[in-house]
Amino acid sequence: MQVLIRGLHRDVTEQMLRDKLSPYAPVNSVELVRDGDPDHPWAFVDLGVDVFSAWNLLRRFDRQYFAGSMMRWYIPAHQD
Repeated sequence: MQVLIRGLHRDVTEQMLRDKLSPYAPVNSVELVRDGDPDHPWAFVDLGVDVFSAWNLLRRFDRQYFAGSMMRWYIPAHQD
């Protein structure tokens, strides 16, 4: 299940996100996107969970501060 995380701090790395999420779900991949506004990148994170577990993680982490900035979580509707 892929999630989109916006509102990240410019110093966040793929490994920081992987370390943050790996205790809660298997992290298959993390892709940071710095195009547009490099001070506030966003990330596509592919988690090895079903949709219900992804929603539980969204409720847990949405609007939580991480590395000095508030994360906003989204679950894209169209996924493989």
